[in-house]
Amino acid sequence: MSGTTEEHYFRQDQADGITPPNLGVNCTYAEHIVRARGKKSQYTSVSLDEKKIRDFGPQTYVLDQERLLDDGHSLVKHQDLLAGLRQAAVSSDKAERNRAIQAQRYARRRMEGLVDWNFDIGQVERKDLITWSARSVQPYFLRF
Repeated sequence: MSGTTEEHYFRQDQADGITPPNLGVNCTYAEHIVRARGKKSQYTSVSLDEKKIRDFGPQTYVLDQERLLDDGHSLVKHQDLLAGLRQAAVSSDKAERNRAIQAQRYARRRMEGLVDWNFDIGQVERKDLITWSARSVQPYFLRF
């Protein structure tokens, strides 16, 4: 972690590492937050407050944002996530609108942000994708 004044994002997960995303699944922010709990999607949830996500696992990690951004991945910061969910709540069909409203409540409660991974998975076989992504995301999270 650099010595900048950036907001730190945390991930609570298992002691042996971060739960890998499923880079083969595409969903909206709202679908990830509301429906993907306990399932894998292309995003990884993080939080501005490590205490808000303790039920995700016993080990706390901090996101290395500088490395993440340098390597071409994106961080959907908490306020940007809420803004995106507000936009979806006013411009989507009824089902997505309801999901976005519920996702706003969850994201606000957990002070959630999302890591949007930008790996080139073209040469990775589908059956190996989860194992490959597990190895690939670990370097972006440091034990806290």
